[in-house]
Amino acid sequence: MRLQFEPFHLDADRAELRTATGIVPLEPKAYRLLCLLVTNTERVVSSEEMIANVWDGRFISDAAVATILGIARKALRDDGDAQRYIRIVRGLGHRFVAPVRIEAASFASEAPGPAVEVASPHSGRPTIAVLPFARSGLPEDYSTLGDAISAEIISSLSRLRWLRVIARESTFRFRNAEVDLASLRSVLGASYCLSGHLEMFAGLMSATVDLVDTRNGGLIWSDRFERPVADVHAVRHEIVMAVIAALDLQIPQAEAALAWTRPAEQLDAWQSYHLGLSHMYRFNARDNAIAAGLFTRATDLDPGFATAFAARSFTSFQTFQMGYDPDHSAAMADTRRAAERSFELDPLCPNANAAMGRFHILSGTPDHGLHWLERSVSLSPNYAEGHYSLAFLQVLCGLPNETREGVDIAMGLSPLDPMLGPMFFMKSLSYGLEGDFATGAELAIRGARISDSHMSGVCGAVTLCMLSGQIDDAKHWLGIPRDMICGLMRLSASTCSLRLFGTLFSGPLCAMRC
Repeated sequence: MRLQFEPFHLDADRAELRTATGIVPLEPKAYRLLCLLVTNTERVVSSEEMIANVWDGRFISDAAVATILGIARKALRDDGDAQRYIRIVRGLGHRFVAPVRIEAASFASEAPGPAVEVASPHSGRPTIAVLPFARSGLPEDYSTLGDAISAEIISSLSRLRWLRVIARESTFRFRNAEVDLASLRSVLGASYCLSGHLEMFAGLMSATVDLVDTRNGGLIWSDRFERPVADVHAVRHEIVMAVIAALDLQIPQAEAALAWTRPAEQLDAWQSYHLGLSHMYRFNARDNAIAAGLFTRATDLDPGFATAFAARSFTSFQTFQMGYDPDHSAAMADTRRAAERSFELDPLCPNANAAMGRFHILSGTPDHGLHWLERSVSLSPNYAEGHYSLAFLQVLCGLPNETREGVDIAMGLSPLDPMLGPMFFMKSLSYGLEGDFATGAELAIRGARISDSHMSGVCGAVTLCMLSGQIDDAKHWLGIPRDMICGLMRLSASTCSLRLFGTLFSGPLCAMRC
């Protein structure tokens, strides 16, 4: 890694200090001391820390430290009066004050080396670099908070099996430097960069988080959090949850937008997968078939692509649930086969475990699927789809309280989720099971308005409105295509042992059919 502070370049890999005209001679201890200061520009470095890092903690006099500082200053053509680079902070230590920038290009004085091969912006698994959060105005007690948040985000993102996450040992080398996105992409191969800034003022802790596409510099997503200082750990947890949920939605959308620009026959496995996701949640037969074809292409190109097999399972599940194909046995078999293949390839993939659990909705044994969905959210606690799918099984098992808790978690994690309408539907059914049809109808209508192409949600709105005596509302939602009603009747018949369809839907659906 190379750090630039005009007119100098500090090459950490070659242990050299350079200018455009060549190498600047520097005694080894002075070089180590300069590296310590340059990589910690946001804070004061004490004499004790210098001794610990440069002299390995041996007993050294203050005069010896001052001598090495003088050598470093002389190499930079600095002095104790100008302090253009190394500034004295009386009674505390020293701080490097010149602007520092990460660079990846070769120095002008060097012979040109082989070009760095950067992955095409349209190919390969998306990669993200999470930088240490910058901070200002934080007291010493909170000095490690920025690192802690970044490290927790890296750990949580690593559970998203479709995303490659750069290890903190690499990204934290970019601490406190002005990062050029092109250099970041060249050095780490990251197509996305997540950065943040923490500050404290007037008893409040605020955090700003930005997700940027390194390929074009575009801002993909940004958010701001603010809480009283006393709630610092609560805001830390909130930031991590929001970031994971947002990236699980925003990056696939960005990747799909890139994939749209290429002919279908030129898409690689990852492009096919992300483009398939953009079709999967439109809840109509045509888009579901397109998504299934793209996921099949992804698994054909990469037979070890566990997440794509899980997505294939979902399209077959949707085919059965929405009644797109009268051959229910084939859709059920495809749902199970793809889920089992996904789990076989990657037992720790949350998507694979969710697919295994979701299959039991179709088989009429939702209680058998609870273990799989519970395992899914334990593998990735911030996995919104896992919490929603678990809530689906819980309502089928007649567990209304657990259903509402799971839906609330999913909505909190992903407030813009494409499954938001069905989430309201699940919550409405939980009230219907308890006989509170009015509340259930209100929630079902909200869900139907959000996603009026989702058959179960619209039929749920009709049913609960009828049960609560809201006949006019029921008639309004009854204006949906007749084949959607018939689809839910088929699903009801195939799962007649379930409490949900056996006790809640049977009467109203029969009345609708009549």
